[in-house]
Amino acid sequence: MLAVRQIRMMPHLVVLTGPIAAGKNTVASKLAERLTSRGKTVVVADVDDVAAMVATPGAAQAGLWFAAHEAHGALVGQWMRSSVDYVVVVGPIYTAEEQAALTCALANDAAVLWVVIDATVAVTFARAQADPGRGLSREPEFHHAAYRRFRDLLPAIPADRAFNSEEMGAEQIAAAIEATMGAR
Repeated sequence: MLAVRQIRMMPHLVVLTGPIAAGKNTVASKLAERLTSRGKTVVVADVDDVAAMVATPGAAQAGLWFAAHEAHGALVGQWMRSSVDYVVVVGPIYTAEEQAALTCALANDAAVLWVVIDATVAVTFARAQADPGRGLSREPEFHHAAYRRFRDLLPAIPADRAFNSEEMGAEQIAAAIEATMGAR
């Protein structure tokens, strides 16, 4: 009898980044819905959820924002060693250091699809203001400073695909990302 060796496929990794309130989480949810409707397992790992584990005053104010990125990277790395089909990462992963914190726990042959979801600051600020569940991102100074940081660092962010969430809805962006993954 021949032994059949089963080869486990590594999960697909999709990184959704962009400014606050550009629609990253909404797109992640739509993408997860699309994939799970086809019977796939999906993990959505948001760096903000990891940062929120730091109790008041919070990761940023406590000087632990980068530690949150490192913990998030370890979490993503563990999911990438599991049997899930897709890992969708959400967050402000802009600098080379933040990107390295995310990817350091990945296998060398991990394929990463980097997606930038963008919108103007007028739109992102209006979205943040309209969402009572948001914290600091509703504050004008914080929001505008975070947006400027994104704009300043945008040239260093890897982008296999980029979408403007003012021009495309979350469902359209999710469909385009899914099509891109299917083409790989």
